[in-house]
This record gives sequence, structure tokens and C-alpha cells, in this order.
Amino acid sequence: TLPRAQMAAFLVRVLDLPEFVGEDKFVDDDGSSFEGNIESLAAAGITLGCNPPTNDQFCPDTSVTREQMTSFLVRSLVYLASS
Repeated sequence: TLPRAQMAAFLVRVLDLPEFVGEDKFVDDDGSSFEGNIESLAAAGITLGCNPPTNDQFCPDTSVTREQMTSFLVRSLVYLASS
């Protein structure tokens, strides 16, 4: 199992995403050492959140499911194709 926060860090490194600058999207990552990675994924459109329809939480300590990982990877490929 892999926490969603660590998965965010892996994807940011692999995709070489720019450092996050801007307004926080998620309320539950404040103070996390992975906050910048999580917010960078959101800025790139790779993550939407974990509590639809509000999507103001990322659930950083929750294990990423296979279904969620599939969505992250598909959105990552779309990001790469558009950059």
C-alpha cells in the first residue's frame, strides 16, 4: 500500500512538475511535508480531490487504491501529451 501523499511526490518527480505557487486547493494537506507535491498535482489537473463533489480534501494519509492510481496515471499521460 502507498499513501496518497507519497504517491503525489513520486508523480511530481517523474513528471518533473513545476514547484507549486498559488492558492491551496486542499484543506487537509496543510503542514504536510508533501503539501507542495499535492498542490502541484492539483495545479496540473492530475488530482481532483477525494471528497466529491466538493473536492477540497486530498486525503493524504489514505492508501491510494488501484482505481485511483489508474486515474492519476491517465491524467498524467494527458498532462504529458499537452505539455
